[in-house]
Amino acid sequence: MQSITLDVQPRETGKVATKAVRREGLVPCVLYGTHTEPVHIATETLSLRPLIFTTETYRVAVSVGGEDYEAILKQVDFHPVTDQPLHVDFLALTPGEDLTMTIPIHLEGTARGVKAGGALSQPLNDLQIRALPKDIPGHVSIDVTALEMGESLHVSDLALGDAITVLTDPERTIASVTAPKVVATDDEEAEALEADLEGAEEAPEATEDA
Repeated sequence: MQSITLDVQPRETGKVATKAVRREGLVPCVLYGTHTEPVHIATETLSLRPLIFTTETYRVAVSVGGEDYEAILKQVDFHPVTDQPLHVDFLALTPGEDLTMTIPIHLEGTARGVKAGGALSQPLNDLQIRALPKDIPGHVSIDVTALEMGESLHVSDLALGDAITVLTDPERTIASVTAPKVVATDDEEAEALEADLEGAEEAPEATEDA
């Protein structure tokens, strides 16, 4: 994971204080962890954009009250109309302690099956893993170049190393290449209809018993 330094300032708690923070154009945040008491902070909305509007996972470096923290973005509450962040939770990291996270999957390359006319689909966009914070990648890159028509790539096919434990079901499909659906043209449909009509005309008429 790459690291981003976030400029923050301490803030007061409570509804009145929180509203005052927002009126100043800041976003109220809280940082907490297994061995960290909650630290109430605030930061500018623009400072949060690289963390929120991305498919990457980042470590966040925060300094407040003379203390330095390493954290990850845990949760963001958005305004239902404007989509502006209203509140952010940060989870403080503990060195030497495993962390369970969901990280994005990035597909790279053009599959051979796609070059042959197939379509690539990606039903699984992220992966749940457990590892030490220092071993967690910002994303998982998967090369699909060798994927042929009709082939699939599953979680069980991944090799992320001994430092990372994959928690996602190994049978889940990450990507697959399927043959394109054959759509009948207007001429083909007309020929099929004409054949049906000719067959109906040539069929013998039923006779009634005397």
